[in-house]
Amino acid sequence: MKNLYEVFGEFETASNREEKINVLRSNRSYALDCVLRGTFHPGIKYVFNEIPQYKDSLSPPGLGYTNIHQELDRVYLYEQNNPKASPNLTLEKRKSLLIQTLESMEKRESDIFAGMIMKKLPVKGLTYKLVVEAFPDLLPNDI
Repeated sequence: MKNLYEVFGEFETASNREEKINVLRSNRSYALDCVLRGTFHPGIKYVFNEIPQYKDSLSPPGLGYTNIHQELDRVYLYEQNNPKASPNLTLEKRKSLLIQTLESMEKRESDIFAGMIMKKLPVKGLTYKLVVEAFPDLLPNDI
């Protein structure tokens, strides 16, 4: 399985819309679905207006302490009104957890994770409309 940054790299170099959609479809995974849903679904909102300052990991590719695939199961901690998150979880604690998460992943993965939280992935040409076309079951298509 490819890393998401590899999938998004292929996506950006695809020469037309059809190829871009094919790249997404041929690399569909739990992680890709989560990141696209987290970024583009209008019902998912996060508690942050900006990403807190953190230090980029110096880990070589593949050797980060954690990876985006593992951390996506904890993304609910950063969502507004998610019932799985403790009501006692303060914004400061969420910031601290997010910083730890971002600092423990490879830089390219933390960029994607942070982009999802900010609802703006660092992927040229990736739009809501294109994601709905590629995966009609993933997002509401009436927006």
